[in-house]
Amino acid sequence: MKIHWNENPLRSTVEIDDSDKEQILLYIQNEYYMDILCELDLWLEQKIKKDDEPTLEKVHEKIRGWGEICNMTVDHEEVKAYEDYLQMSHGGDCTCFPGACVKCHAEDALGISTIEGLGKHSAHKIMGSFGENGTIDEAITILEQKPSYEKTEVWKGFTQEEYEKHIPRWESEREVALKWLKAYKEKHGF
Repeated sequence: MKIHWNENPLRSTVEIDDSDKEQILLYIQNEYYMDILCELDLWLEQKIKKDDEPTLEKVHEKIRGWGEICNMTVDHEEVKAYEDYLQMSHGGDCTCFPGACVKCHAEDALGISTIEGLGKHSAHKIMGSFGENGTIDEAITILEQKPSYEKTEVWKGFTQEEYEKHIPRWESEREVALKWLKAYKEKHGF
C-alpha cells in the first residue's frame, strides 16, 4: 500500500496492492457474515418483523448465503468499489455532513486513517479553509484568522445570547484544526 499525501489531507489517496485487496475482501466477507448472523438472531428472537415466521427451512435458506460470500474473490465488484473509495475525498460524518464516509470505511478495512486524530468539526473547518483548489499555506492562513462570528440568517430563530454561547466551541475547533494542519504540513513536507 502506498499513501499519496495531498496538501488537502481530506484528498489524500491510497494505492493498494494484491495483499491489500485480500485484506479488503476479508473485511467485506466478515461484514456479510455478521449481517447474516445478526439478522438471524434478531429474527429468531422476533425482534425484527418479517412477513413470515422463522422455520428451520427458512433459517437454512438464509444460512446458505455464506456459500456465495465464501466464493468472493479480490476481483469482486465490492473490492473494486473499496479501491475506488480510496481515491475519493473524505466527506460524511468525518467532516460534519450527515452520512457515512465511504473513504473512511475503506480505510478502516485496511486499518489506516489518512486523517488520524482529526475530529469531524475540525475536519469541516479544514475542508472549508481549502476551498476548491487552495494550497495548504492558504488554508493555514485562513485558519489563523479569527472569524467575525456575525449571526447569519441560519441562526434567525436564536437569540444573540444563544448564538454566542457556541463561539468558544467554534474557536476551539478552529484552533485544533489549525494545529493539526500545521503538524500535517510538517510531517509530510508540504
